[in-house]
Amino acid sequence: MIPTAREIVYGVYGAWRLAHVDRGGMGYFDTSAEGFWKSFFAAALVAPGYLILVLLDPATTGSQAGLLRIVLVHTLSYSLSWTVYPVIVHPICAAMGRESAYAGFIVAFNWIKVVQMAAYLPVVIIVAGKVLPGGVSDLLNMLVYLLLLVYQWFVTRVALDIKPLPSTGLVALDFFLGVIISVLALGMIK
Repeated sequence: MIPTAREIVYGVYGAWRLAHVDRGGMGYFDTSAEGFWKSFFAAALVAPGYLILVLLDPATTGSQAGLLRIVLVHTLSYSLSWTVYPVIVHPICAAMGRESAYAGFIVAFNWIKVVQMAAYLPVVIIVAGKVLPGGVSDLLNMLVYLLLLVYQWFVTRVALDIKPLPSTGLVALDFFLGVIISVLALGMIK
């Protein structure tokens, strides 16, 4: 399902409001079953940024694997990064008694990825372009990445209406799943 232009604007705007620690940002999301599936369209909006990240990654540019293999592995990796977490987190939400908030959480989770990419991509470009001294670039990269994790933590907490510790656990789960997917992908293109 493809969202309308208005739904896309609302999704991104809701994510932007949440980035400003405005809980009211959740009100811009369509948390219906249809809105749930439409929120995965955010993957299409994030894909160009992901492609740039892949092209700037020394592991990709230094790979001896053929182009077709690199494209297939990164396409699979990207697809998994959008689908594995929602599948795994559903029973966790049910076990926490938050199954009714699951759809809204995933809708928010998907749309915030657009804002996260918009914030993180310029940093990666700066780091890759060696615009700043190495230590400053590394610090900037780490700081922005940490801020994006805090943003994700806030959205998780608000969308599921849960305490800080379970929210931290869900963000950590997403982080570790991302690491596992990345490590497997890099292992396949070496």
